[in-house]
Amino acid sequence: MGWQDRPYSHDSDSGRMSPLAWIVSGSVPLFTLFGIRVRAHASLLIFIILILLFGFGGGTSLESRVQSATMLFAIVLLHEFGHCFAARWVGGTAEDILMTPLGGLAMTGAPRRPLPTFITVAGGPAVNVVICLICGAGLYLTLGFFPLGPFTFGEAFSRVNSGGWLQIAGYLYWLYTMSYALLLFNLLPVWPLDGGQLLQSILWRPLGYYRSMLWAVTIGLVGAGLMIIAGVASMGAIFGGLILTLIGVSCLINCLQLRRMLLAAGQWAFSDEDSPDFSASLRPEKRKTSYRAKWRMKRIRKLERAEATERLVVDQILEKVSKQGMNSLTRAERRQLALATKHQQARDAELAAHRRG
Repeated sequence: MGWQDRPYSHDSDSGRMSPLAWIVSGSVPLFTLFGIRVRAHASLLIFIILILLFGFGGGTSLESRVQSATMLFAIVLLHEFGHCFAARWVGGTAEDILMTPLGGLAMTGAPRRPLPTFITVAGGPAVNVVICLICGAGLYLTLGFFPLGPFTFGEAFSRVNSGGWLQIAGYLYWLYTMSYALLLFNLLPVWPLDGGQLLQSILWRPLGYYRSMLWAVTIGLVGAGLMIIAGVASMGAIFGGLILTLIGVSCLINCLQLRRMLLAAGQWAFSDEDSPDFSASLRPEKRKTSYRAKWRMKRIRKLERAEATERLVVDQILEKVSKQGMNSLTRAERRQLALATKHQQARDAELAAHRRG
């Protein structure tokens, strides 16, 4: 879920906090990839420990619990990276991902216009579609069967034999079904799920930002209520009912708070979102670059780096000449000077050709 419009803090509190406060608002840094910092919410760590110890929704054996928890984490993380890369592609920013028991939160800053917002939100579900296509093709190659939807999951499961840790078809099946389920769930028109944000970005142009947000959160209130009812009704049968209820409550609170804020601020407080974006004229125009032009620029940078590296060596030799004379140079140093001259001439010719082309 790309909840980029919510004001989350990117930095954890550096001061000391009580264990209860840490569980509620603390986080643990995991790694940084592509300039995006990935953190795990403190409650997620406790949730994973409970799954491994008691198997809540994760299977009966330790093996199945580890597999399901790991694959679910990977799918959600890839989903959030989809939001981040989409935001950067439309000229926005993406700096942080927070993983929680109820999903992931991509801290993105897309340009506040309908199309960039739609693309940023759609980047996450697009990753789930790609995962389903790749895993579905893998199931077809390994089992001779391509599951086309939830109604075929049972047949696909019957063809997956229990093979332990190294069974490829089993991994493909669980990745496919998890990604498919998350895709369908995330596309529900409930704010702040991806479906609710996609609905708002679609309504933005014809209705304006303010009215589109009101429609999105109002529909989200109804959807969140239905989600809570469905979660409570299924709580006795599956552990997922509790998760569904918690997500529904979270969406309901978010929609109520946002709707109250919109009504208190009024339509004129959001007039900037519907005005022309003149800030684009302050930035240099971004032109699409062909593959050949990109390769040429990459080659130019590589030649410039090689020139800078060799210049350091040559400068050291020339400094020695200035202090001790040419006769002080060894045979290797004389050869290095000769090669540097040839390399410089070749680089100058190639750089001139690239810059002309």
